[in-house]
Amino acid sequence: MKFNYLNDFLKDLKSLKKKIPSLEADLKNFEKFIPGVNFSQNKKFIVLTEDHQKQIKIIKTRLMVRSLKGSSKTRLVFSFCIRANCIDFIEIYLKNQKSREDTSRIQDYLKLIS
Repeated sequence: MKFNYLNDFLKDLKSLKKKIPSLEADLKNFEKFIPGVNFSQNKKFIVLTEDHQKQIKIIKTRLMVRSLKGSSKTRLVFSFCIRANCIDFIEIYLKNQKSREDTSRIQDYLKLIS
């Protein structure tokens, strides 16, 4: 499985790394775990948008972070491309700083891949 990072995601990651030292390692652990997950049958993954034509699912989940001692405050939004078998990371944020995912960023991503 291939993993891609959007530029906005990398900016989010850079700003959060200052507050959460283990974030990059936790993200790498997530990458190891994700290939075996069935997104439609796992309640920890919320499918925000699904495009059957392009075979893409936009998914939101909690990212467990060691630096926050198991707290589930960190949210991760990513795209699962079924045909290409890849994941594009779209957004990462802390729940206490932002209440919802950035829908405009998701829409921009969907326009980008069309």
